Amino acid sequence: MKFVVYICLCILFVSCGKIQPPSIISPSQNLNTYDVSYGQQPDNYQQILKEHLISKLQNYKTAKVEFINEPVKLSIDHLGDTYSGYRVCLSINEQKGDYYVGYRNHFFLINNGKVTLHLFDSGLLAIPFEYCVSRDSSRQIFIDDIPDGNTNISIEKMDEVKVIEKRKNDSFTYISCLFEQDERTYIFNENKNIFKQIDRLSETQYSVKFNKAFIIANIENAELTINRVSGNASLVSDIATKGVCKLTNKTKF
Repeated sequence: MKFVVYICLCILFVSCGKIQPPSIISPSQNLNTYDVSYGQQPDNYQQILKEHLISKLQNYKTAKVEFINEPVKLSIDHLGDTYSGYRVCLSINEQKGDYYVGYRNHFFLINNGKVTLHLFDSGLLAIPFEYCVSRDSSRQIFIDDIPDGNTNISIEKMDEVKVIEKRKNDSFTYISCLFEQDERTYIFNENKNIFKQIDRLSETQYSVKFNKAFIIANIENAELTINRVSGNASLVSDIATKGVCKLTNKTKF
């Protein structure tokens, strides 16, 4: 009986285009990646996806494909199972009868040369933006900083348009980390080389070194290491503790 009710709910969500699909259907990122196996780097990922699509698409000969990204490690939870591997997303326009249905995002996980998970945009399932396109914080600007000017731009002139991004040198990245039951909040400014822990109204300054993949912050006999790609973190003082960090939106409150 529960299964019948679940199917009915899914049909209802599909029929109502403005209603988001239930979270149990949409995939979510697996943050517990300590023992995850992603398999070997799929250097031949294009061939792997080609063979997979030939076997799965009914009219593969007329389908048009656009690669959105290259393989990146990812682990997600979907319908009660955990899938890990190298993520690749394609935009595919399939032909049904005499017409093309339009481009839809397809999400693939490749593990040791095989496609272990294939999801695509539909009325029932939406592929989250972050799963196909990695956000680039260096390209973010505030709405007030969007340049004014003539928006009548021809396609031939698009490559000549340069968006001037106004940046605030005093802007901070807000980071929330959880180490077992201990939740900590940090602020980070790359331009000024500042890393601080915020505890209510007090601030503790760390010395910091960083690159595109890691942040390493030190204070006295404690060292905090954050993997900027996966969010995994370690805090070493008297003992070593593992945790998970995520970015927060400073304007949410």
